[in-house]
Amino acid sequence: MTIIVDTNVIIATLIRAGIVREILTGHPGAFATPARCLEESWEKRGDWNRQGVPEDVIREALDLLARRVVIVVPDSEFQGRLAEAAGLIPDPDDAPVVALALAIDNEGIWTFNTRDFAPPRLLARVRVLTTGDVKRLLEGS
Repeated sequence: MTIIVDTNVIIATLIRAGIVREILTGHPGAFATPARCLEESWEKRGDWNRQGVPEDVIREALDLLARRVVIVVPDSEFQGRLAEAAGLIPDPDDAPVVALALAIDNEGIWTFNTRDFAPPRLLARVRVLTTGDVKRLLEGS
């Protein structure tokens, strides 16, 4: 089972202990994300790091996620699906996530940004998952 995770799920895992972190870290290898999502999490740290966590701690946490929890997929694995993905989703920053979902066998995309992931033409091709959906999928496996 593979579930694609969006940047906002990674950031939620870094921000606070809770159900999102518990799910993600409790199922190593069940999740995949484009390398771009980890890069975006790092680049936007000034926006979400309101607690002032030192940058070396954030970097270490991202590296730990990449090494032990989430399968980080290089762009080359889904490059051929990027143009198609860009036509399915309004936010170009989300195209790599959609392209990855189109390129590999998966259960769907876990995101909190359901508004951008709601176009009918996208939903006809890719399943969009809530935290509850992910929890039920993992409990059933």
